[in-house]
Amino acid sequence: MEQGGAARIRQALGEKYPDLRIRTLDTADSTNLRLKEAARAGAIRPPWLLTADEQTAGRGRLGRTFVSPPGTGLYMSLLLDHSPAASGQVTITAAVAVCRAIEDLTPLRPKIKWVNDLFVRGKKVCGILAEAVENRVIVGIGVNLLTPAGGFPPEAGPAGALDVPVDRFSLAGRIALHLLDGMAQDFSAVLDDYRARMPLVGCAIRYLVNGNEKTARVKGIDGEGGLIIDGPDGPDTLRCGEISLGSQSFSDFSVFE
Repeated sequence: MEQGGAARIRQALGEKYPDLRIRTLDTADSTNLRLKEAARAGAIRPPWLLTADEQTAGRGRLGRTFVSPPGTGLYMSLLLDHSPAASGQVTITAAVAVCRAIEDLTPLRPKIKWVNDLFVRGKKVCGILAEAVENRVIVGIGVNLLTPAGGFPPEAGPAGALDVPVDRFSLAGRIALHLLDGMAQDFSAVLDDYRARMPLVGCAIRYLVNGNEKTARVKGIDGEGGLIIDGPDGPDTLRCGEISLGSQSFSDFSVFE
């Protein structure tokens, strides 16, 4: 019988996904890395959920560090039975799943910055990283639940936290529920929800192409989750990469408040 955190995660799942294996840790170097190693060794099969109270080597997109101190966040990874070709779909579905889970358990209404950052009160509260392993996908999710003593370090960028009472195991369970539900849905329905939470249409953005910074205006999201823009060279669609708003210091995120 599952005990402690795993039992609370299972309770949040209700009667669904009884085949989901769950393990909770106090500390991990990286929950994505732990699942990667286990999957490569053939020790686990999807679906599998791992959570940690602390990561000593948490990672974000583009090789960044994801600050993961103990007692302040939820750090979780899910091994899914989907091919790496579905990584983009998994990322978008995960962003919607985290929003839905936060809304289930708190009065907050997060917004999404393309492609995978969640904002509350104009601050980033969640990052998502999907990675391929053994012809499957692992999606890592980090949610800042509480602001650490002394605040977030400068390298965390425009970071914030939910800062409302929420049980992290219940949140992990609701995220897993909505993510697994979403991957079983028609992707167009998930995209409709994603678009409703992504308030960038009409906004000016900056992005990089071959190391050169360009500016554009956002027109929308296409049927595969790409960002449709009107750029200096005419209409285009971004499939991956990093966009930013406002000044170089990332100070203008009022659109996400």
